[in-house]
Amino acid sequence: MEIEYKLVSNKSNIIDIRSSLDYNLENLKESINVPRLILLSKPDNYLNKEDEFYLLCDKGTVSLSCAKILNALGYKCFSIKGGFEGIKK
Repeated sequence: MEIEYKLVSNKSNIIDIRSSLDYNLENLKESINVPRLILLSKPDNYLNKEDEFYLLCDKGTVSLSCAKILNALGYKCFSIKGGFEGIKK
């Protein structure tokens, strides 16, 4: 359920689930921002059940819990290990 950023095959399917404020301060150019509560309340607006999606938060823990919930709903989601902080290192 976790994946290293360097192993993400389709970088256009990265969803940054941090707040819009955090996203606007610093982000991955290939990611889109859908704050966690919005994504969890309306996943069909952003995800489909055929593709894989990669969730990104600050340190990887929030995205992991979010991925578990979405996977239980039938989506294919992975948490990027270490989150945004881990990628910046």
